[in-house]
Amino acid sequence: MNHDENARLIGMLRRVVRDCGKLYAASAKLMVRRYPTQIEGLPQRFTELMDDLHRGLIIKVYVTVVRADDRWTGPEKRVAAAIIEHLWDQQLSGTELREAATGLFQQADALSWESLVAPYVRYKPLAGSKAQVETVVLRLANLVAKCDGQTMPEEQMALHALQNEIDAALHPANPDQTLAPLGSQQTARQHQTNQSDALPGDHEPAEPVTQQEREQRLKTALDELDELIGLDEVKKRVKSYTNFLRLQNQRREKGLATMPISLHMIFTGNPGTGKTTVARIVGQILGAMGTLKSGHVVETDRSGLVAEYAGQTAKKTNELCDSAIGGVLFIDEAYSLIDTSGDDAYGREAVQVLLKRMEDDREEVAVILAGYSNEMRQLIRSNPGLSSRINTNIEFDDYDPADMGRIFESMCRQNDYELPAAARHRLLLGLDHLYQQRDRHFGNGRLVRNAFEDSVRKLADRVASVVELSEELLTVLTASDIALPGISDAELDQMRNNPHVLRMACSGCKRKIRVQSQSLGNKVRCAKCNEIQSADWALVVKA
Repeated sequence: MNHDENARLIGMLRRVVRDCGKLYAASAKLMVRRYPTQIEGLPQRFTELMDDLHRGLIIKVYVTVVRADDRWTGPEKRVAAAIIEHLWDQQLSGTELREAATGLFQQADALSWESLVAPYVRYKPLAGSKAQVETVVLRLANLVAKCDGQTMPEEQMALHALQNEIDAALHPANPDQTLAPLGSQQTARQHQTNQSDALPGDHEPAEPVTQQEREQRLKTALDELDELIGLDEVKKRVKSYTNFLRLQNQRREKGLATMPISLHMIFTGNPGTGKTTVARIVGQILGAMGTLKSGHVVETDRSGLVAEYAGQTAKKTNELCDSAIGGVLFIDEAYSLIDTSGDDAYGREAVQVLLKRMEDDREEVAVILAGYSNEMRQLIRSNPGLSSRINTNIEFDDYDPADMGRIFESMCRQNDYELPAAARHRLLLGLDHLYQQRDRHFGNGRLVRNAFEDSVRKLADRVASVVELSEELLTVLTASDIALPGISDAELDQMRNNPHVLRMACSGCKRKIRVQSQSLGNKVRCAKCNEIQSADWALVVKA
């Protein structure tokens, strides 16, 4: 590898390790600012922990790949120097570099993949960033493997093994993992004790002290709502809800009479339609407007409310409600609280406690019940207490294929991948097929996330044997990389050959215009009104 190629590779590597640091820092900032009550231990320590974890992840990837062929080549030493400079801002060479690298190898032995990515498994607000974590790991691993201009068979095997290990760590069967891999087990337990002993609201962010600060927080929340893909009707309902709260605040400030406000809501729809995401935004809105003290969100399901033994459910439910005071209690699959047989005494007890808290603390907590549409309607009909306390019901429709394509594209942007026309076409055909065949278990956004992660893994397999890497190889998802759950490559190939046309609505004259597959992702002109617009995605029409 000549000097120019080595400099280019080191430059790519520096960008990847910086991206890793930014990802973990942004995740820490999100949790501390919006979900402090979910953090185990003191929130201010979480930022330090995440910084430690990103360093550990970089070390683990480097050592895993370098160790594969039992050699430490000159280019691999230069990579180690670049990593050390990033981690500790030290420029080392010679004996100092060797000693420092020895320390890296020793540290790597004490680290596990599970502990390094644990926050993304443990905390639901971070789950959407799993694909970014995997992307950073695979890119860094490939760059380390290729840094000396050749990929030994042992290194190829190590890349495949690493890919499987990081995937298993991010999607474990048992997500109960330690969050303090760089400290002692006792430290992790002590943090957990501190959390349980804290009073409700101890970790809530300070209430905005100025109207300007409130308005900025509200604008941020509404901007985040607007940036969500699809969900047009949901956005209208949430904005209408916000306008009603604003009006009540304005009337209160003028000394005028106000209407009683029920903050409790029901979100209905299939999995992956954005219910949890919107609940978090609602929490931000309520906190920004001063309707609730903080607006933090406590997410749970039946297991968080119902105990295993008699006499414990009421205590468990009350403790969970206490933790949500000043914010939002989001209960997913809430219909599971009441067994259709009517024999579930523990579930009925949890509901009765919840109803009392919804009434007693109606001005201090917003309870959002979420689940399948039919089951949630049955739950409400079966319990008049719920229907009398909740008057806001928002339905979340399934994403259509074009919106799912936009979600996939947003994941590409977040992870620095490009999606050319051929890949878009193949993805759109697969998404349309899954959409047409969908049932109540249709995954929506979760399906798209799985498709993105599977596609990235296929790209990683494709470039694993390529010696000379380029930005294009690392960032462009080709048509052959596209993978969707439940559809084979042969089936995707057949879909492309089956007669079909692509159509989209012209943004000018609203007429349906035909789009060529090679135009996806590019600008097109309407033949009727000459409007030039982007043809990012389209509707698949069977010919």
